[in-house]
Amino acid sequence: MKEINKGDVFTLPAKFVTQEMICRYADAAEDHNPLHVDPEFAKTTRYEGTIAHGMLGVAFIQELLVRTFGREWLESGKIEVSFMAPVRPGDAVSVEAKIINVVPVEGDEHRKNIQIRMFCENSRQEKVIKGQAAVTISQ
Repeated sequence: MKEINKGDVFTLPAKFVTQEMICRYADAAEDHNPLHVDPEFAKTTRYEGTIAHGMLGVAFIQELLVRTFGREWLESGKIEVSFMAPVRPGDAVSVEAKIINVVPVEGDEHRKNIQIRMFCENSRQEKVIKGQAAVTISQ
């Protein structure tokens, strides 16, 4: 893994969200809330159409963090998110993560605690998810 420094930015190319993707996620999560899978019902709600499960967007964040930190993310990563706006079919969702702090682990000069701020943004440049994460890595 390349050296990680405060200020480094990592991105995930935009993922195009489709109704089919949302329905496949519903099957995998066993969450068939009509707000996600029934366009006719969803039109009658305040959202005026289907929206993706919030955790689908979090899966995009997780993909970026695994690509960036690999096994160390899987072993020590922690994440907190806030959902800001719905993700809709037709949205292209991008992810950005910025390293906000790098702190050596006390007593182990080869390990560092990394603090990360990240967000998902739709094609209208609206933040749909924001959050923070932490991971311990060897460098």
